[in-house]
Amino acid sequence: MDRLSPRLRDLLTNLAVSAVSVFVFLLICELLVFRVILPSGSTPDNAYIDDVVRYEPGQTGTWRVRNEIAAPYAINAQGWNSGLDGYSEARTPGVPRIAVVGDSYVEALQVPPDASMAERLSETLYVAADQPGEVYRFGMSGAPLSQYVHMARHEVADYKPDWLVVLLIHNDFDESFRFQAGRYASSFLKFDVDNGQVVGEIAPQPLRPSPYGWFRNFATLRFLVYRWQVRPDVILANLFSSSPTDAPAEPTAEPYDAATQPADVPPAEPEPAPEFAANVNLTELLTVRSDVEAATSYGFEQLQRAATDMGANLLLVMDGDRRSLREGNKNGPALVLNEMAAREADKLGIAFLDLQPVFSADWDAHQQRFEHDVDNHWNAYGHEVAARAVADHIRQHTNQQSD
Repeated sequence: MDRLSPRLRDLLTNLAVSAVSVFVFLLICELLVFRVILPSGSTPDNAYIDDVVRYEPGQTGTWRVRNEIAAPYAINAQGWNSGLDGYSEARTPGVPRIAVVGDSYVEALQVPPDASMAERLSETLYVAADQPGEVYRFGMSGAPLSQYVHMARHEVADYKPDWLVVLLIHNDFDESFRFQAGRYASSFLKFDVDNGQVVGEIAPQPLRPSPYGWFRNFATLRFLVYRWQVRPDVILANLFSSSPTDAPAEPTAEPYDAATQPADVPPAEPEPAPEFAANVNLTELLTVRSDVEAATSYGFEQLQRAATDMGANLLLVMDGDRRSLREGNKNGPALVLNEMAAREADKLGIAFLDLQPVFSADWDAHQQRFEHDVDNHWNAYGHEVAARAVADHIRQHTNQQSD
């Protein structure tokens, strides 16, 4: 050290002090700030049981998003977020049972366990009427229609419900044959679609630990990624993309000049901006519409077959275009998928409940949001409205059967 020049010695000293300062700052953030002062919340760990991805049983915690959502969750003995400690395969004579299948809307980490559609359905149909009844829910974030089929076959069938209620979201259809990034996306069943036809199924891969899974143990990173929804991929893309002050790229074609361009060649029109609605890139999705329709028809057919095998009535429930409703548009662009789903269900004779008119009527009457400000998932009120609609459908069907 004595041989180092004073300038280099000062530089190394400053670097060491800076490194220690950063370490102490991160330690304070990790052990105090994001655990006590601004708690990051927790995320349940996944498991792969009986060929179905779910959560490790017995976990509890609090799911947080920004400063709006702080919802407790409870993973039951079978690995599903639920207000019930566990599900019983054995049936009690005279006690009806409903199974609700879906993605993060059924999983419902954004609301307390007793506020999800499944629990509100149980309250509306059974508890309020002082009648016995069971509602089990099977929800997994990111699951598409294809995975609902897999869950119905390999999990729900064991419980032999009287009703199989499947909640459909707008991104369920194309993601049934397109692989998405994610910790467990490859553990979802996929349909093999080729030129507008389903030619087979791609079996889910067993869940394997992610090499990056360790980061979820750090409160600081959970705070940034989960609670504050910082997207590392977006940040990296912005860091490595050209800034507005960079020199413009060289033009790839000569600009249009009416004086020199042949009269029969119109100017090239700019590419239209993609249209996004209900978490779906509709512009891109509709370019593969025949594939989407094939996957939807096949998925519905397989759900119908699974429901028949387990002796259940099948009800498909479709989310509405809630943002368009708030903007005063009752015919939002995403409803093209509602219409497609209703049409495919009608072809197969499957009961279909479109929540768009349900949400529309309720919005007109109460002007109350169905989703969170910082998260498009249903809030407790949205779950309540959806549960009432499903309960009405089941009541009507039951009354018709008894007449």
